[in-house]
Amino acid sequence: MSPHAKLTLFLSLLLTTAFAQEHQQFEPLSIDRPDVSNLPTTVLPGQYQLEIGAEWAKGRLSKEFYIPNAVLRTGINKRSELRLSFNQFFLDSLATGPNDNVLFLSVGGKYRFLEEDGFRPAIAIQPEFSLPFEDGVNIHHDYPNYNLADYSLILLFNNTLHKQIFINYNAGIFWSKAGRADWLFSASASFLHTHRLGYYLEAYTLLEEKKEYPLSLNGGLMFLVSPRIQVDAYIGNRGIDRERFLFGGFGVGFRIDPKDLRPKTFREIGIHH
Repeated sequence: MSPHAKLTLFLSLLLTTAFAQEHQQFEPLSIDRPDVSNLPTTVLPGQYQLEIGAEWAKGRLSKEFYIPNAVLRTGINKRSELRLSFNQFFLDSLATGPNDNVLFLSVGGKYRFLEEDGFRPAIAIQPEFSLPFEDGVNIHHDYPNYNLADYSLILLFNNTLHKQIFINYNAGIFWSKAGRADWLFSASASFLHTHRLGYYLEAYTLLEEKKEYPLSLNGGLMFLVSPRIQVDAYIGNRGIDRERFLFGGFGVGFRIDPKDLRPKTFREIGIHH
């Protein structure tokens, strides 16, 4: 073999090895938005993920606006993450009240204690509590709204039915300082049309103290703009306190890795279209 051929072979092996290492090290983007059901997946240590959006809802007697709703996530270790949530809540109703314009902050975490194995789902637990900040201090969860709960504890489950079909389901409790408790049960099915475009359908209920069982439905799509940026849009119909709301929203989620700020391409991480 000539020296030139040897050099060419060496460079080819070096590039192949570098690409394989890059492909193995790059973590696929996993976003909790836009459905109610969160995933057991956590953000890696040293990475920061921001998921932000806006939502509008219209009922017979009132309108609701979440502008913006957001969560900042960062990894603690390979199985757990820290979460800081932000909601600016506006209520446009016939009567004014303390809930008409609320800035609501909460802090929490997520710990994945079981990995998926065959029929066994991946399972994580997600506790959160509200932070005493401005007008959010006066909210006591006096009607069922999981976005404005003083405390919450949720179990997160996920099963992979096919490389392009996933089932995600949650069960948890939301309660207030005043003692009100509501139970959430949700199930979401996600379908990957391609590696970049996905759809989801979801059903959930928030069991109220009044022993009512309102069923809420929603669906939407997610599009991976780049390996670290995803956008989403969704619509649905939900029941809250004997009223039905039509709602819709959109948002974006993106991840920042301070150790590797260089933009990635899909071909670079091993996704071809």
